[in-house]
Amino acid sequence: MRFMVFSDSHGYSERMLSAIGQSTPDMIIHLGDGGRDIDKIKKKFPKIPLKAVRGNCDFGSDLPETELFSVGAVNIFITHGHTFGVKRVLAPLIDEAMALGANMVMFGHTHIPVFSMAGGLYVLNPGACGGFAPSCAEVIIDEKGEISCRILMI
Repeated sequence: MRFMVFSDSHGYSERMLSAIGQSTPDMIIHLGDGGRDIDKIKKKFPKIPLKAVRGNCDFGSDLPETELFSVGAVNIFITHGHTFGVKRVLAPLIDEAMALGANMVMFGHTHIPVFSMAGGLYVLNPGACGGFAPSCAEVIIDEKGEISCRILMI
């Protein structure tokens, strides 16, 4: 399964929508700070499953702050990250993801793309797809549950 992962679009949805159209992923994930942009994704790509969480700038949103879901044997925890203090340290987020049994955690908020490992947990921030130096991530989970990821400048 191939995912396109976005965060922090902040109303600048054009590049994000273009990247989705060019990639045609199996699923789209938006990690917050893009409530209106999430509506645009739903409208333009209604047949592609979408997971989304609320960011600190998504005022009045009814999206959840976190979500845990599975793709085959891989458990994925998604959040914007602000409630875990990710601009200071990742430990509370990593601890929560591990406590939930996640194999991968995805977060936004910092606008800094990263893909790394922490104690056997895959950690992904796709960066900000809106504004200066926009980026996103492509994640592939194969039939064996192997995870690969690349950060894309869009």
